[in-house]
Amino acid sequence: MTRTELENQTPAAARLRTSWTLLAAGSLLTAAGPLLGVVDGAQPAYTSWPLLALLALLPPVVAGVLLFRGRPFVAAGLIAAVGVFAVGRLVSDLQIAADAMAVARPELFRPATLIAVTPSAGLWLLIAGHALVIAGGLLAAGRAGMPADESEPPGLVAVHVIIAFWATVGLLGKPFTSADPFQLDRGPWDLPVIGLTGGLLIALAAPLATALAASSPDPDTREGGVYGVTLALVAVSLPPLVAGAAAPGLGLAVGPLITLSAALLLPAVPLLARLWRLVRGKRDETRDLTLPSVRRMHVTAGVFAVLAALAMIGGALAPQLVLSTGGPAPELASANLLWPGAIALALLGLALFVPSTAGVVRPALLFGYLAMQFAAAGATQPVVSASQAGIAQPGAGFWLMILVAPFGILALICAGLAGAVERENTVLPTKREQLPMTELGAVLLAGLFAVGAFALPNVRGDNYTAPTLVPGNDPVVSAALISSLVWLIVGLVVAFRSRPARGAAVLAGAVLLVGIRALELPLTGDKVVGAVAGPGTWLALASCAALLVAAGLMGARATR
Repeated sequence: MTRTELENQTPAAARLRTSWTLLAAGSLLTAAGPLLGVVDGAQPAYTSWPLLALLALLPPVVAGVLLFRGRPFVAAGLIAAVGVFAVGRLVSDLQIAADAMAVARPELFRPATLIAVTPSAGLWLLIAGHALVIAGGLLAAGRAGMPADESEPPGLVAVHVIIAFWATVGLLGKPFTSADPFQLDRGPWDLPVIGLTGGLLIALAAPLATALAASSPDPDTREGGVYGVTLALVAVSLPPLVAGAAAPGLGLAVGPLITLSAALLLPAVPLLARLWRLVRGKRDETRDLTLPSVRRMHVTAGVFAVLAALAMIGGALAPQLVLSTGGPAPELASANLLWPGAIALALLGLALFVPSTAGVVRPALLFGYLAMQFAAAGATQPVVSASQAGIAQPGAGFWLMILVAPFGILALICAGLAGAVERENTVLPTKREQLPMTELGAVLLAGLFAVGAFALPNVRGDNYTAPTLVPGNDPVVSAALISSLVWLIVGLVVAFRSRPARGAAVLAGAVLLVGIRALELPLTGDKVVGAVAGPGTWLALASCAALLVAAGLMGARATR
């Protein structure tokens, strides 16, 4: 239904506008509540109101854009899904009014003593906001009384519901870990009756709203419902996740990570399904999953890649840490590694804008993104350690660096879809060309050197040895080393099975990842007393050389 057709249905249009108005008003109240403070006698564990305001205002902003662009059914599904979650959120906030000391909401307040805190005006604004959001969701349910123009059998319902159940598992776990005796790390099962009821309602809202949306015969309702569930899950999982990473004495828990991952995966399911069908060689004629042209997807991937690179550059320029005492924090040497990864991904993203080079550089995009994530891991570890020790809190540079992940993933999805569509429209040779022994030897040597480069320390100094694959004092870096090595091996296997031009691009991209490992000594070694190159640095350089040789040989074979 177009916007003009909707305007001709005055009662239905009025109901939908009213539901959006209720959502917007409720969101404003829920954004204002934390700003005013929900209790007297305690402050939030970190400056949370900008994040809470953003999460509260996203649903009405997205729904308003959809309405303005003539997508009323999608907007109605979004509003209804957000309203389902608001029921549990209202009950959970009522627990603060009944017994604030029993809840674990560091984004709203963090007790510093055993003296009970009392509710303030901000809490009642928060509760009133949830009530308005519920009213807007009820009014938008069933597309606000508007009949659907067309009906399509629902698909992927089981996949959506399974992902939503994973979100439920995360919501039922502990929101964070705590070493603070005044701030308990209580999950829903540890709360009194009101808090337990609210936590269960929020957890059950994920599969319930997802099932109702995904099983609808109206494709717009399915789309809007999934968007609403995603926004609601992000709103309930991100604040405790940030508290665990930023607040002193608190740590990250697995539950919010599972919930946030499920939230980001839900809207990508139709695109991933389409990508899987294209990879398997099956043509898909479904109307609602029609993809843009390869050229447009290349440009979109380039935009996201450049945004990710700009976020990483911002992370390198802005302070990574802010001391708890308010004084200037020392610069982190690990932040220097952000520059080469950001520049490499920016160049790849810009190349995607050029039609003649987009298809050539696209296979290297994955390793460009992994190179940035590997560089970011080195900067993340000291920030997390300082935050948990209470010495400092994450600065603006850290949060800018975090933005790299969603932008990069979106770039990879668009690039993957472009490659799948391009492959579908290309006639491939029936007989696979055998890989020459020179190329095979260069690739195998590159892989062998890479194993040593990531498994062995690359920097040594006085009483210092750089992290390796074995988790120690730097678990984030060790996890990044393991994942980087696994992805590198996967990339080498893909290069074996690819056409020469694509294989050469994959190998050239792998140079970016291994190159970051080789650059750690010159970019970060000045902070280590008596720093010298470890075996990992020399093996990384050897792996880069072998990868370049293999890429050159494959590229030369592709031009014959």
